[in-house]
Amino acid sequence: MAVALCSAQFGAGGQTFGTGRDGGREWTYLGSLPMPQLAIEAADSNIKSGDSWSGYTVVQAKHKERLRGGTEDRDWLLNELRKEVNAWLREDRPRHPKPENFLLITNVRLSAVQEVGGIDIVEAAMAEHAKSLGLRGWAVWHSSHVSRLLDQHPGVRQTYLGLVVTGDVLTALLEGLSTSNPDAARALTGFVAKELVANSNIRLTRAGNGPDQERLSDIGIDLPAQDRLSPVDPDGKPINHFVARTIISQGDHPRKVQDGNFCTLLIGGPGQGKSTIGQLICQSYRAAILEARTGELALDQQRIMHDTLTHLREIRVPLPRMHRWPIYVRLTEYSERILGAEDYSLLKFIAEQINNRGGAYSLTQGHLYNWLRQWPWMIVLDGLDEVPDTHTRRTLLQKVSEFLSDAAMQRADISVLVTTRRQGYNDDMRTWEPREFELVELSNQQALHYGRQLVTSRHPADSAFADLVHDRLIEAAKEKMTAKLMGSPLQVSIMASLLEDRVRLPTTRHALFADFYETVFKREANKIGSIGERVEQHKANIDALHNAAGMLLHFDGEKSGQADVHLTRADLQSIATDQLVAQTYENSAARKAAEHLIGLATDRFILLVEKSTDNWGFEVRSFQEFMASRYIVSGPEDQIMDRLRILARSSHWRNTWLFAAAQVFEMRPHLRETLLAIVAEADSQSMSDYLARPGAILAVDMLLDNFAATTPGLQQRLVKQTIEILDAPLLPVEILPIIQEASERDPVVRRLVQERFQAAMRAGGPRRASMLVLMRLWTRRYKGAISTYVRPRLPGTASSAKPDGGGESFESIWGSAGQAARRQSDFNVGEMLADKINWDSLSEDETATLSDFLKEAQRLRVLPQSGGIKGYSVRKVGALTTAKVAKSNGICAVLADACESLSEEETAVAEWLIRQIAQSVRQDFVGDKLSSAGPLPQRASA
Repeated sequence: MAVALCSAQFGAGGQTFGTGRDGGREWTYLGSLPMPQLAIEAADSNIKSGDSWSGYTVVQAKHKERLRGGTEDRDWLLNELRKEVNAWLREDRPRHPKPENFLLITNVRLSAVQEVGGIDIVEAAMAEHAKSLGLRGWAVWHSSHVSRLLDQHPGVRQTYLGLVVTGDVLTALLEGLSTSNPDAARALTGFVAKELVANSNIRLTRAGNGPDQERLSDIGIDLPAQDRLSPVDPDGKPINHFVARTIISQGDHPRKVQDGNFCTLLIGGPGQGKSTIGQLICQSYRAAILEARTGELALDQQRIMHDTLTHLREIRVPLPRMHRWPIYVRLTEYSERILGAEDYSLLKFIAEQINNRGGAYSLTQGHLYNWLRQWPWMIVLDGLDEVPDTHTRRTLLQKVSEFLSDAAMQRADISVLVTTRRQGYNDDMRTWEPREFELVELSNQQALHYGRQLVTSRHPADSAFADLVHDRLIEAAKEKMTAKLMGSPLQVSIMASLLEDRVRLPTTRHALFADFYETVFKREANKIGSIGERVEQHKANIDALHNAAGMLLHFDGEKSGQADVHLTRADLQSIATDQLVAQTYENSAARKAAEHLIGLATDRFILLVEKSTDNWGFEVRSFQEFMASRYIVSGPEDQIMDRLRILARSSHWRNTWLFAAAQVFEMRPHLRETLLAIVAEADSQSMSDYLARPGAILAVDMLLDNFAATTPGLQQRLVKQTIEILDAPLLPVEILPIIQEASERDPVVRRLVQERFQAAMRAGGPRRASMLVLMRLWTRRYKGAISTYVRPRLPGTASSAKPDGGGESFESIWGSAGQAARRQSDFNVGEMLADKINWDSLSEDETATLSDFLKEAQRLRVLPQSGGIKGYSVRKVGALTTAKVAKSNGICAVLADACESLSEEETAVAEWLIRQIAQSVRQDFVGDKLSSAGPLPQRASA
């Protein structure tokens, strides 16, 4: 803001210095500068203004994060000023050049009490510093000066409104939104305060009686993530960013849709804390807005404000300087609203959220539209992957795009965070050009610190027991197998729960969830009296009810129009009745017993909860998937394996499949070979499988899930299948350490990697380009046989090249396919592919289908950005057209040939095509096929 004020006040010609080490300069000017005459109250007018300066002028900004007022702020400013001057005067490495004039801009307010006030004291100090530096002119613009300058330059004021407007000024601004509804201001400000309270708790894994929620101000943590374009430094070492700090830091600067720097995508696995970090970020913005208005809050709001501010300081998350208005949108809820009402805008949904919190005060879309124009926003769009249906997701993204288009027209300042799982993300947001972060696993130190927060929060009155549980966590972290399970907040939470009753932990993710469920059950069954007796007596039926509920919810979640699914009590009654009838109960007796069973399962357990009136489900999605997996592995073995075969390719069912496969592997060892055969066969059932390699991707996910860790021979078979996609653009970076370790341990694996490298280098084109990216990254990250073999065989520039932006992306080769790719100025994807197609081998219908596909692809171009090809723009091919292409073996065969004939310069086209086919394969609706592999639970009849 200081730079913007200088540019507006003095005009062009100044030199701007960005964030980081600036040598004591935000802005400099060489020449004549007239200091402004400001209409400042007499009490604030002692510090110099109105002079005309000449020579070399340096401007420095000093922003105090939290203003306390009085001598504390003044002394802080004096200390900062002293440090700046000393940096120019130091003898060893003084700053150069020294300024002839010096302007200090600060948000600190200085008092005007004669001789002892902040103005006189700072003026006296500045006069002494001016002598030391030999300054011709100097001035200090404190908060009153800044306010007057912002009045003179409304464009700057509007851009940085969130930094400078608080308290009563904010209320006045809000009240100007609408003359027809003066209560709009109260609804907006009241919404922030009420959201602060409503989102102060999160549901994790507390078991047994009592509250099943944790306080965000007790357990919220910032999470480590990597920028997908620059995950490593030039030496191959991972670069970790903390998500909340990064988002808030970005948000402290203007973020305009039209400038393309407004959106961040956060990708993470099940239970990694994507939703919680979004809530934490919004809480930080609510606290920043309300901090100056604490006296107006209710007592419970004041308490939560105090706890939130204290916790943010403890976890080193800064309070935002730009007071963005925070909105948290659960995309499953929004998608539910737009079904059957596709004119339901995102702004209308937000207005509905506010009105639901605001009581008697009603806001319209018009009020919010004006508010969007006047005030910076922070929007979290949580759970894109939880909208699995292609049509619903496309409609939802269209509505979000329309909202962003309106924001751009209004030149609104808006920061957007979108969260999703990796398996459920299909480059849907590429046209928004988001900065993409992927959560990484917690380090042992981070996991143990989080565990300490958990046990302290859960046992505030028994510090000795909290210490005991934490000591057990420390011991678990020393074991290699259990340490691998401590990578996500959810799993650390489960571990902490288990270690309240036991000393050792399971070594697989499936066993961790299974033991947690059993622990919850035992705590209820061990209670004195009839409750525990009834729970124990009906365990098999309670288990079956949870399993069937998880299966039915996940099955319906895949259907079109069922993004945010739930069960009614009547549905639960139907499931339980069917179970009991299958056990030879009479219908009337079954219905009566079912009601009793539902009471036990829902009133005594936290896994199946009533989220709103007659809206039942699993609060944590991973629990739903775990229970669905237990249903999948129930019944005859041929049905179990048929279900796993049907679901193997689906991204919607991936986590459920991994849970189910782990149960088969651990509990039915005689089916292990059949299970691995399903994975291997998934790559060879059709030509779309040949392109998309769903089996190899599944093998990757199994290895990342610590699958078969205790059976090295079977694990190596999965590694060998993974090697088949080393030269394809589909391999996640997380798998590299596993392949590296396997190659050092097994000479056969090492030889397979070397042969794959040789084959890709001989093949040329996209395969060679992809392999070069992989091996450049590999040789930077790891030592050993593969690096030793590959390094001298890389092209001359590859081994010494430095990746753009401090690191090279393994997820995408846009900027790394070689210098030749950068010469390509504009790819028309459709025309380029059309030239490579052998049209004579296609039938008439196939020709028509492929022609439609390529016609759509003509609208899509791959453009060079930031020195290399970074991404495609305009629009994506429709899902229906892609599905038709993926289902045709003939079309996929000619497309595979076309990919092999593309040059390295055209690698981006091959990557785009393979990802399109892979997306279609992963999103193919498979739920209805499950009915051929045994009965499925049913809802209540209408």
